[in-house]
Amino acid sequence: MSDATDKWSAPHSGEHYASARFRSARAAGRDPRTVRRLLERHGVRGALLDAPCGTGRLASTLGRFGRRVVSLDLSASMLARARALMPCAAVQGSVHALPFPDRAFDVVVSCRFLHHLHEREARAAALRELARVSERLLVASFWDCASWPALRVRLGWRRDEGARGRCACSRGELEEALRRFGFRVLGYSTGLRFVSQQTFFVAERVR
Repeated sequence: MSDATDKWSAPHSGEHYASARFRSARAAGRDPRTVRRLLERHGVRGALLDAPCGTGRLASTLGRFGRRVVSLDLSASMLARARALMPCAAVQGSVHALPFPDRAFDVVVSCRFLHHLHEREARAAALRELARVSERLLVASFWDCASWPALRVRLGWRRDEGARGRCACSRGELEEALRRFGFRVLGYSTGLRFVSQQTFFVAERVR
């Protein structure tokens, strides 16, 4: 069981995630705005997968671009909140073993998941599964180790979050893994380069 799985699969995790993490309108809207901008930039249309979907914060945004949107999460509590927020095709399952055939979706979106994985191998395994079910694009977020907050942790000026916390990785690591799975990174999007840890990438299938 991964750190992310262990942390967010508790019975009341959906209620906690929705109420504690994104109470302000600004916090709640940040990821949907970024994802919307990226999907618009790349002319996305078709079948979309949101994995893991959490409490469904991206459902209404993805619904603007897809003829079919599927929301997947391992947590029943998260999925219950997602269904209450917006009717959607909700599937309980793990990112590490997606219950879909190869290239089942035109675009796969994965928000706020990779930074919960502490091992390089775990991140690569998750990227392999996300890439496997995407026919065209993969849009995902991660914590950039080139950011100022991550540098402070490495220098010992800021305590890391421990085994159940969040973990940064490099762009080079992600690009290398994605190349192995037939994808290339088209670009990155972050609030403030080197200041914001949360960064999105867009990758396209090349083979």
